[in-house]
Amino acid sequence: MTTEQASTHRGDSEGGSYRIQSAMVLFALEEALGSFVVQAVPEPNDLPLSIRSAIENRMQGVNIVAVGQIVQETYIKEVIDLAVNASLGRSDNDLLQHLRQLVTSLDVFEIRNSVCHPNRLFPECYWYRMAALATDPCIEQLRLRKVTDAFRCAIEGRLTPPPDGWLMQRPWNVPNNLPSTFDHQVTGLIARKTEAKDLLKRIQNLRNSLVAIVGPGGTGKTALCLDLLRECLLDPLTLKWADEIVYVSAKTEQLTAFGVEPIANPVDSLDLVKEIIAKALLGINSEDISNESSNLFDDVSESMKDRRVLLCIDNLETLLRDHPQQFEDFIQSLPIGWRVLVTSRVSVNGANVLPLASINKEGAAKLARDYVSLRGAGRLEEIQVTRLIEVCDRNPLAIRLVIDSYAAGSELSTALAQTKDRITDFSYTALVDHLHPNANKVLECLYGSSEALSRAQIVHLLDLTPDNIAEAVNSLLRTSLVTRNIEGTTERYVLSSSVRELLLRTPRDASVRNDVYSRLRKQQRVIAELDRKGIKDPLDESFVSPTSPDYLRALVARVRLSTLGRSSRVNQVSDLREVKRSLELDNSQPILYRTEALILEQLGDRYGAIEAFGRAVSFDGSDACSRLRLAELLRDENRLVEAIDQTTPLILSGYLNNSTSTERNRTRLFRTHWVSVLWLKRYDEVLSETENWRERDDLRQSYVALRVSALQRYLDDGPQSALDSESIISEIFFCLSEAFRLDGYLADVVHEGFKAIERLVRIQDRTQLTEKSQMECAFFLNEHLAAMCATSYDYSLSDNFVIDLITAFRAVGANAENPLISDYWNDLVSRGITDDAALASVGYESARIATIFTNKDHLFARALDGSRDFFVRLSATELTRSQFSALKVGQLIEVLPGELPAGSRAWPAKHAMIG
Repeated sequence: MTTEQASTHRGDSEGGSYRIQSAMVLFALEEALGSFVVQAVPEPNDLPLSIRSAIENRMQGVNIVAVGQIVQETYIKEVIDLAVNASLGRSDNDLLQHLRQLVTSLDVFEIRNSVCHPNRLFPECYWYRMAALATDPCIEQLRLRKVTDAFRCAIEGRLTPPPDGWLMQRPWNVPNNLPSTFDHQVTGLIARKTEAKDLLKRIQNLRNSLVAIVGPGGTGKTALCLDLLRECLLDPLTLKWADEIVYVSAKTEQLTAFGVEPIANPVDSLDLVKEIIAKALLGINSEDISNESSNLFDDVSESMKDRRVLLCIDNLETLLRDHPQQFEDFIQSLPIGWRVLVTSRVSVNGANVLPLASINKEGAAKLARDYVSLRGAGRLEEIQVTRLIEVCDRNPLAIRLVIDSYAAGSELSTALAQTKDRITDFSYTALVDHLHPNANKVLECLYGSSEALSRAQIVHLLDLTPDNIAEAVNSLLRTSLVTRNIEGTTERYVLSSSVRELLLRTPRDASVRNDVYSRLRKQQRVIAELDRKGIKDPLDESFVSPTSPDYLRALVARVRLSTLGRSSRVNQVSDLREVKRSLELDNSQPILYRTEALILEQLGDRYGAIEAFGRAVSFDGSDACSRLRLAELLRDENRLVEAIDQTTPLILSGYLNNSTSTERNRTRLFRTHWVSVLWLKRYDEVLSETENWRERDDLRQSYVALRVSALQRYLDDGPQSALDSESIISEIFFCLSEAFRLDGYLADVVHEGFKAIERLVRIQDRTQLTEKSQMECAFFLNEHLAAMCATSYDYSLSDNFVIDLITAFRAVGANAENPLISDYWNDLVSRGITDDAALASVGYESARIATIFTNKDHLFARALDGSRDFFVRLSATELTRSQFSALKVGQLIEVLPGELPAGSRAWPAKHAMIG
């Protein structure tokens, strides 16, 4: 048992002495303050109208009574307020102000509540609070001797309980005119616990001057409002935020089992609303409404401007529909302490809105069972209950009306058929008829889609700006016409079934519906084309995950030419604007940032591209393509450590061995990572990684090219001795020769070979190359230079550089030993040879393209003499996919044939050069 529980138990176990002692002091305080008011204010008219009218209203319409009678009807809060008001201009006003503050701080209202409820535990601390109040110096200064006497009697054990009538009084009372019976009382308010808590928080917050419950007809707006306000009347804490509650029903029609019927003498104007409010505050019978004073409401609101009044206006939609500006002016004219709670089927401008949708399935089923039982209509089978709540869309009013018809003798199916259209018209027609045109377009958009849509998807389906869509969606959410679902960080919206039924019968905008259907069909065609092409490589710039939203996949496909640099600058800027607009609506999609970055890169904004790629990789499970492209840009900007930070997660995730990634993209990843490591001069790491390069089944040319590059840089940084230099040069030539032997003269390796030769020429010029190394170079050139020139786009055997190269190394060693002194090289040095001759000398054959399969990335070519056909894959060329697609039948190419597999009709090309 806790300390508080122990003290509470102890107080009650002592015969409730703490309760009686506290009651004695409280009774004495109320009696003493009442005597003070009677003496200070001899005439009733001198009392504040706001307090007097509320008390007279409780006295059942007695309008002129003596001050003493009024005081007898007051509660503790009211009598203190009367005393403070009566002391205005007197010396004891400050003391009474202090007493009121003390009563509030000690929570005397709750103590008064506990005193009057004998079945409720009475904490011991309550008595000590009352003791603190009774012994405060202001009690003596105000000469409230009855309080002091009661306290002394209490502590001396001379217990004298207050009169029974006083104990029977409620310690609080919030004046109100709520109806004594509610329509929903037969079953109680069902499945609205969460909404009731939410509404209570809103009306308790004094910053919310206007709170609106908005939803379709029949969802229980009035029931929720009245049920909560009745609970507030029974809660003493209500006095902390409201002094009075006034209820006005502006309902003009009601839905019955016979259809929609008008209400007799409806409150259908703002003037009638004002008059009912004024007379409710004054305690005048609302049935005697007359124009006895055109300024009645103004007079009442002025006299009660210091009173905290909560106005509840039910079914406000008629006034909003006919006089929206008048209602806004009315709200602005209210005293600052007054607040308004409204229920409406249409949105309320400037309100703190609680949208109210249908109740949940469990609540709807319970309502149906309870109401059937209370109506004495027998018992429904579970399948009937399920059918009932589905057809009624879990609308409480619809459920009750169907059961009313069923109880009256109708078949359940007949009752459902009769009620469905009636409830749809009653619930939603008024809502839909007064929507903004953009909101109607959004409804049509949601109707046209088979799935929930995000705001970004809606923007792409409608010719509206993001701001227009946001305003339209927000207005729909305030009416519960659409349901909001949250998936991660994205909101998606879908129509309720009843709204869909209404739109089926009466479209709001047929042209918009047709446009949405057309765009959805076009989007599906684009997506089907994407699926057909089947780009499955996550490292590819055009890769779009099949799980991405359809509108995103279609958008990326639509701007693909801009991301690849094949659109005009005007189109690229236009596509970039569309992507940015999508990001405004949904910034949780990495592919959008990737697309933005690719277009920025094409527009020359590298730093903007780096920033956009950075945002793309900031998400969990980020875009692999964005991470690789970001790493490449960082490497090119010499931000090497940052580049390695991006490539490392990809390598650890296995992308170098990913079978769905193309060799080109795996090579990009490999080179981006290890070239960054190489440029940081971490040569040992590179050499260790490439030590077993010959054993690689894939990316072998990348491994050997990287190893050769590392050895060159190591050589440039200056080995420890000539012996070390010879060893490095021998390793370079060995790697190049082996690579050419194993895989042919592939571009990356040939490129690194020429770079190595250029470095050796520079070293030789500085006389730093030993004769042994020079001879190795001569033998290497003799064996491979012609083939390297045939493959390279940068060098030719007829180039001056190549001729100078041969000339420089053919003078090394004895003439008999140097292979560069042969007649072949003599002829080259003296006269040069043609490129065609060089190609033929290393096995290349000329052919013409016969057939091109761009969708499968290969072609067939026939030798010029017609002797054989060649099979050439895109991967055997140095072309991009777009360049490959641009080839023409009959175009001349040079093919280096491989070995002819058994049973094959065409020779596979090890390499092909296409001019």
